Amino acid sequence: MGDTNFIESSTPMVNSVLHATKILDYYASQRREYLSLTEISRAIGLHKTTVYRILRTLQSVGWIEQSSTNGQYRLGSGILMIASAVSVHYTTRQLISEEMRRLCDLHNETVVLSSLRGDTGICVVKGHHNLGISSENGYIVPLDCGATGKTLLAAQSDELVERLIQNYPGLEEKLRNQVKEIRQRGYCISEGEVDEGVAAVAVPLPMPDHIYTLTYSGPVERLRGLDYMVLVHSLQQAVKNILLKCDGKRKEAL
Repeated sequence: MGDTNFIESSTPMVNSVLHATKILDYYASQRREYLSLTEISRAIGLHKTTVYRILRTLQSVGWIEQSSTNGQYRLGSGILMIASAVSVHYTTRQLISEEMRRLCDLHNETVVLSSLRGDTGICVVKGHHNLGISSENGYIVPLDCGATGKTLLAAQSDELVERLIQNYPGLEEKLRNQVKEIRQRGYCISEGEVDEGVAAVAVPLPMPDHIYTLTYSGPVERLRGLDYMVLVHSLQQAVKNILLKCDGKRKEAL
């Protein structure tokens, strides 16, 4: 124990790594996908040259991507895939994946697992019928529109919900009402709110260590034909199955 404390107290920190984490933390606090070099520099109090070098380094390993049109930067697939990898414990991921495969096969539709990263909704895993379950590049899930994002928002604590909706000026009261409605119903259905012609049916998946949402997503007419409430019930049953299995695993470990 004494050796460990000595190492921790005497080992110097690597400033470039600390600066890089500040940049990544700043991205996590924003709801916008792209940020400019100047904005990042001002926000974290570092010279533009230093920020540029760090961004270029992160870009070289796929953690940051630069737009070819406006020169601004966004999180790359590398960092988002890492976030996805650490967001679900291995055993939990197995249990969720099993249910997602069952849901895909049940209605031959896409199933999405999403989570909150900072103030941003992120797709963690996506399942396709006949194509299996795969990690996504972490595409952003808006919290102010679409069944997935609004359900993810509603599943958070009152304090966090209130803080998050401040990121949507002019929509605060509307979002409060939607959160209340989703909590009462236990699900959310949307049509064309994020992508034209695409419907989504989402339910919360409150795990012991984190909060997720499970979503069926597909063309509006096709999901209507399956009956939205049938999809809701399938998702809710999957949540029950996951929670029961997780509870069983926890008891086995005791």
